[in-house]
Amino acid sequence: MSNQPSTSLYLRHLALLVSVVMLGLSFVGVRSIMMASESPATLGFIRYGFAVLLLLPFLWRLKPAKLPPRIILIVILLGFLQFGLFHIFVNTALQDITASRGAVIFALIPIMTMLIATVAGRDTLTILKVFAALLSFVGVSLAIGEKAFEEGVSGGSWLGETLFFLAICCGATYNAFSARLLRHHSVVQLTVIGMTAGSLLVLPFALFEGFPDGLFAYSTDDWLWLLYLAGPAAAFSLFLFNWGLEKLSPSQAAIYVPIAPVMAAAFGYVILGEHLSSLFLIGLACAIAGPILMYWRKA
Repeated sequence: MSNQPSTSLYLRHLALLVSVVMLGLSFVGVRSIMMASESPATLGFIRYGFAVLLLLPFLWRLKPAKLPPRIILIVILLGFLQFGLFHIFVNTALQDITASRGAVIFALIPIMTMLIATVAGRDTLTILKVFAALLSFVGVSLAIGEKAFEEGVSGGSWLGETLFFLAICCGATYNAFSARLLRHHSVVQLTVIGMTAGSLLVLPFALFEGFPDGLFAYSTDDWLWLLYLAGPAAAFSLFLFNWGLEKLSPSQAAIYVPIAPVMAAAFGYVILGEHLSSLFLIGLACAIAGPILMYWRKA
């Protein structure tokens, strides 16, 4: 019995790690689809709309308690940030900057999560936490920076970088404010409400792009990627991340996020034949060292 809390904690960390690895592969899927399509909002709506449909049977089976209207409103607002504005900002930014440069900015999520959570009184800021977050950021910079900032790479738009940073602020706010909610309410229930809210926010943009007529432009490979993006990379991945966030602090959960772009670079090398930085392994080691250092201090 004495080992049960420790085992449960290890499982939470494992869930976060699996979640960000699947997120890393999803970047490759999105990139593959966007190579032949210019409908980022449609992609976001289909992805999270399907994910909600996949989670609904589990929600019906669990039959969680009804939420107070105040909690529902907060979850909807967080859903707007994480599943709506985040993807609108990212997909718009990627029209002006490269995906690799965006990935370096993406690695700022742990630092922003710590700052927002500390200001909101939902976490504490320590020197070790900041060091772990900076180590993860350095890891992503080493693993991807060579490709992101090499000479001849286009996409140094201040607008694109600003939009990507705003997306990071949306994700960090979601991390900072979701942890406490997840400790007291059903993970599946909150995930479904948040995803539904984000999907509805994106829907007008998808309609402007020509949804649903644009669905016929997707190839068989695109639809296979969509199934992955909606299932493992959205419904299952977000459930795992929220499940891990339920028992850990926002900082402990967010420190795993920089592993995602590093894994995206690895998957891009294997699947799409993209260039891999000569410092990739060092960067991967630094990105992994961040969560280890954070948990070692907690232990």
